[in-house]
Amino acid sequence: MSTNSKNERSREAKAAARARSAELIRQQKLRDRRRRALVWGGGGVAVVLVGAIVTSVIVANAGSKAADAAAVPSVAPTVAAGAESAPPWNAPSDPAARAKAAGLTMLSSEGTVEHIHSHLSVTVDGANVQVPALLGIDEKAASISPLHTHDTSGIVHVESPVKTTFTLGQVFTEWDVALASGRIGSYSAASGDTVTTFVDGKPATGDPAAITLADHEDIDIVVTASGTSATPPAPFSWPAGY
Repeated sequence: MSTNSKNERSREAKAAARARSAELIRQQKLRDRRRRALVWGGGGVAVVLVGAIVTSVIVANAGSKAADAAAVPSVAPTVAAGAESAPPWNAPSDPAARAKAAGLTMLSSEGTVEHIHSHLSVTVDGANVQVPALLGIDEKAASISPLHTHDTSGIVHVESPVKTTFTLGQVFTEWDVALASGRIGSYSAASGDTVTTFVDGKPATGDPAAITLADHEDIDIVVTASGTSATPPAPFSWPAGY
């Protein structure tokens, strides 16, 4: 084979190799472009998904806040609706129904906008009547009224999602115990009893159901036989943290 023929074949082989190399590079670049497109496309989908999630959370929170606001009336009832019975007055079996009767709606968690504590005591002929635990709390349903009790201390908790007023009448409606001027439960002038309400140690006039709850307020309801003067109990000693 002549030298020229060998050189020609060598040139052809080199050209073919360069062509194959160029094709491989072209295919690799094409794969890279496709991969980048997938990454960016996936990122775009992720951004869309994240945006959708954020939007859903915002909408859900807005709906939750609206529902929470609707759980508390802008004007609190100034009367109580409850049974005219004698004690003991236990916590009702249907807290949600009693909360509804008080114009309130059960929440999934305690509100944080309005947070106060009042203290309530009831005394009949010198004997303390226990204010029950779990007024306004449904443990089975894991729901809670903005107005509730946790224990038998007489501390009434207001933990509301909106800032507004709450009344003693709402407490007694949730308790399902009648309360009005001159009456608590079955006690009234008709039964030969006098019902006196004290707020921070001072006699309160009018319907006690209309009393507005205030932070660290002492509310004492004292039942005595007609003709017997009533005196308030000693001021409540607030535990630390309240």
